[in-house]
Amino acid sequence: MKTILVPLDFSGASAGILQTAASLAQALNARLVLLHVIQPIIAAGDPMLDAAQIAATQTANDQFARAELARAHEQLQRQGLAAEEELHDGPAAAVILKRARALPADLVVMGSHGHTALYDLLLGSTTHAVVKNSPCPVVIVPSKI
Repeated sequence: MKTILVPLDFSGASAGILQTAASLAQALNARLVLLHVIQPIIAAGDPMLDAAQIAATQTANDQFARAELARAHEQLQRQGLAAEEELHDGPAAAVILKRARALPADLVVMGSHGHTALYDLLLGSTTHAVVKNSPCPVVIVPSKI
């Protein structure tokens, strides 16, 4: 059975990404691995954030991500699709690439938020990094699907 890795950030584009991944999974008789990466909270230089606030924010982020992954998983199960949930911490592109290699994924389906070239040049792009370094094909779903 083929494996499709589906990184989700739970933005407005996630529904379209999930729909595209589900269609591909049905066509390819593939299992879906839903992945969310929680980025570390960077509070350097912000005296207003203490360790307790950072921990509370991380806990809230974790709970939200688990609930959203479970919701997406249930949606796919109702469609008769095999799916798994994964939640990891770290830099998004690095974690996605690591999981794509480790599974191993046959395909990655992820979104593009349509940032400008200047934004990508200055801040980098998770999608760009994954496309550039992926061990398998990557399907990019536009944010306006």
